[in-house]
Amino acid sequence: MIRNLGLALLFSLAACGSSLKYAIDDNTVAGTAAVEREPINAARNEEQRDEDMEREAQRAETTAMNEESMAGNDYKSAKLQRESAKTGRTVAENSGDFNNKNKATAQYDLAEKGAEEAEAKRDWLEKKHEWLHKAREASELQVLSAKAKVELEKAKLCAAKNIRPSEKFSVLEYEQQSLELQQKYNDKKRQADEMKGKADDLERKYQGKRQATESAKSTAQ
Repeated sequence: MIRNLGLALLFSLAACGSSLKYAIDDNTVAGTAAVEREPINAARNEEQRDEDMEREAQRAETTAMNEESMAGNDYKSAKLQRESAKTGRTVAENSGDFNNKNKATAQYDLAEKGAEEAEAKRDWLEKKHEWLHKAREASELQVLSAKAKVELEKAKLCAAKNIRPSEKFSVLEYEQQSLELQQKYNDKKRQADEMKGKADDLERKYQGKRQATESAKSTAQ
């Protein structure tokens, strides 16, 4: 899971600079009045805000990937501790010493709870990573959608001023491009939100396991 998502992140980041199918050179509308270019500038400001959010989403995914990796290692350690405690309990049971047996049993119960907590944390952080992976993909599509809106505003201005950027220029193509990219973003955002709900459920499960471990600590002392 970690390796696959990590590779997906690298490939996706490499594709961030992909161009739109329909775009108009800024010089094409440079001769129009500044007030006429205000909708273009407003759309470009929105694009810049979305790019800031995309960078934040990239950082969040990288952090989640590292957290997932550490949680996996912690779970491996917790399983080893559980096996060690299990062995200790068996030795104590065979010794016939009642006090040692009770203490070893409590230590095993604590190790068991600790392993369950570590497993729950691993599952939660794995799902959190998947959620933030989807969220980062959505943020990339949001930026691309914002770029399409900039180009749409330029196309509208060209149509209004009877400027033809190309022989087959059509505002409808820019409108369709913007609508399609907005829909792709909406779909990916919905997927990310659904994944977040699953991650939240697993976090609540982990918190319950953590409380059970804390209760077991008092018994083992």
